[in-house]
Amino acid sequence: MRSALIREIARISALISETVMSSALVFGRACLDARFQGPAARVATTSTLAVVLAVSLANALHLPEPWWAAISGLMATQRSGADSVRRAILRILGTIVGAGLGVMAISWIAYDMIACTLVLFAVALVGLIGANVSRYAYAWLLIVVTFGLVVLPSLDAPPLASVTAVYRVLEVTVGTVCAVGMALVLEPTPALPPAVERGWSGLLGPQLDVTLYAIRWAVAVAMLPWLWRLFGVTGMTQMAVTLVAVLATPVASDPRDTNRQILTKGLQRLVGCAAGGVAGLALLGLGIDSTVPWLLSLAVPVWLFAYVANGSHTATYVGTQAGVVLVMTLIQGHGPPTSLEPALDRLAGIFLGLLIVMAVVLLTTPPRRPATAPSA
Repeated sequence: MRSALIREIARISALISETVMSSALVFGRACLDARFQGPAARVATTSTLAVVLAVSLANALHLPEPWWAAISGLMATQRSGADSVRRAILRILGTIVGAGLGVMAISWIAYDMIACTLVLFAVALVGLIGANVSRYAYAWLLIVVTFGLVVLPSLDAPPLASVTAVYRVLEVTVGTVCAVGMALVLEPTPALPPAVERGWSGLLGPQLDVTLYAIRWAVAVAMLPWLWRLFGVTGMTQMAVTLVAVLATPVASDPRDTNRQILTKGLQRLVGCAAGGVAGLALLGLGIDSTVPWLLSLAVPVWLFAYVANGSHTATYVGTQAGVVLVMTLIQGHGPPTSLEPALDRLAGIFLGLLIVMAVVLLTTPPRRPATAPSA
């Protein structure tokens, strides 16, 4: 038993080292190979314009967290206007439903850790199943994310939930509308075929693997309030977002393959967070204090990371996460950032979320079956 565990830890450690090194190298080469022509460059330009426009509109409307508008602009931009419209609709609907559920639930789960745990588990369970079996998977994922964003910061102050919900919907709507507008103008290419829908039937039969997957990770999501209370963890909402984002990995038929894909995605998120965080902190160190140079300092690396995210290599997810973390680092209020503390708190929450992912993968990976000799 002990030797098997040691071998499994050694195997996962080797996988971690290999994945981090290869992802970092591919990401670096993709950055160096960036060109101003081609589909990836066109999508990167669309994404950058959407981010800059979203930040400007969110600031003009005095929304409290304009970085959510910027992230929505970045994430909703797709390779065609039609795909961007579809993703934007799913993002907005998922956000509205998640925010509404959070407002309805907070009045009876606040100050009650058991109730909070059970409700978080239920929402995460249904949402993660929907993310794997529904054609509207992205909306189901946003329901889980937004529910956590509304509920977790409001556990000790329930009146904050409704305010948070309203502003989150507004910020997401601003960002997605900007993405759609830019994509419709600059991305006239045909839409991709819709994803194959697995359907909701057979969740206790042929699709039992989906149910077990959702149960395992819903438990991890439900434990977040306990980590917060027991250890005084900051950046809990970023932990929740990180956890759910990595869990968007589709379920494979073999649990080991699913775990390997989750671990790979988590590690690529880690590499992307490091790249975006370093770039963001370096730009913060320049002390830019006027709006136009600040927006330019944001636009240049966003374009580069979006270019990488839309390439044809194995580190596209690294580019996506680098862009998200850069936005989180450089956008802190209604103008150029003035402090490193918000950026460091957000980065700490992301890294803690990744540690939870790795711990769950290590503890729940089924053991390898010993090879059997072929029968005569």
